[in-house]
Amino acid sequence: MECVFGLVGNGFAIVAADTSAVHSILVHKSNEDKIMVLDSHKLIAASGEPGDRVQFTEYIQKNVALYQFRNGIPLTTAAAANFTRGELATALRKNPYFVNILLAGYDKNIGPSLYYIDYIATLHKVDKGAFGYGSYFSLAMMDRHYHNGMSLEEAIDLVDKCIMEIRSRLVVAPPNFVIKIVDKDGAREYAWRESVKEVAAV
Repeated sequence: MECVFGLVGNGFAIVAADTSAVHSILVHKSNEDKIMVLDSHKLIAASGEPGDRVQFTEYIQKNVALYQFRNGIPLTTAAAANFTRGELATALRKNPYFVNILLAGYDKNIGPSLYYIDYIATLHKVDKGAFGYGSYFSLAMMDRHYHNGMSLEEAIDLVDKCIMEIRSRLVVAPPNFVIKIVDKDGAREYAWRESVKEVAAV
């Protein structure tokens, strides 16, 4: 029951994801970070099959880093999104990855952006987006409350509204969420919203 969603505000993009690692009826852990820092000013939030999600996002991260080493300049957010879409499209004809991605970034002369990339290699630039069962509720909340040029406080309040709606409406809702932000100062973790803590085995 994965939930990944994000939005673009005034000078920043923010993404949130549940942190549950689930297989069948078992919850293996509730602190799995599904939002990877792609480089200094990019985030990639992914949902889908756990193996595909981890392998594909790491593959994209390493290739983005390789491009920067070879050329001396980082990929723009749009270029990274198109590269990711191209790799998914190539794999689709061979050995497809079941992974859905929200790619957020900040470019110096362009500002923040958010890209929606699904497992069949559809790419869209969006102001707000979501994947997973939680998308039914988070998209509804964002349709109601989102507006262009949101401040950070307004965006965090909306993210919290989405999380509360998912927790109260989804029958097997994930308990914990991680929130990350990217702006002119870089990509970083913003906060965790936890209702269940991991307990160390004795």
